[in-house]
Amino acid sequence: MQNGINEVSKPPKVYISYSHDDSSHKKWVKDLATYLRGNGIDAILDQLDLALGSDLVKFMEHELSKSERVLVVLTDNYIKKADSGEGGVGYEKTIITAELFAGQDTNKFIPVVRNVIGNKKLPIFLGSRLYIDLSGANDCEGQRKKLLKEIHKARESKPPIGVNPFAEPAGAKEDTLVEKEHKTEIGRASCRERV
Repeated sequence: MQNGINEVSKPPKVYISYSHDDSSHKKWVKDLATYLRGNGIDAILDQLDLALGSDLVKFMEHELSKSERVLVVLTDNYIKKADSGEGGVGYEKTIITAELFAGQDTNKFIPVVRNVIGNKKLPIFLGSRLYIDLSGANDCEGQRKKLLKEIHKARESKPPIGVNPFAEPAGAKEDTLVEKEHKTEIGRASCRERV
């Protein structure tokens, strides 16, 4: 076991939802899936998992519901299709929205912003979710490693809470009323001296 991760455990299953914008974007998504698979993640992608004649709707339904995490790769086209309910993106949006409604505190869905030109980085149904930006220069090893850590549940843990520096040590005697009044007078005197 290393960093709280059991190295022999089953790889996390991650479905990748994206819009088929153009061949360049499809290649980028396929390269991302390949990168994830090379780093211990069972990335599920239509380009890698479906043969001709496969049932695309059944595939989307099954993988969206059975995957531990879902990467939602966002482009302007994906946002437009999701917000208007068009095509496969619109269909996946209805499935994701149902899961979000049932478990509003879920972090199953990770928005991945990729080359969104408009001011609106997320579709309405993911509007309040934290996202990772893999656009242009942001698509770097540091950002990808951050994504890997999130999927592998290897995020940095919070530091422990320290001791209150103003608290009296345990077992210290309680000041009497006379001692407290004396300390107050000394404090006032030292304040007057500074003025």
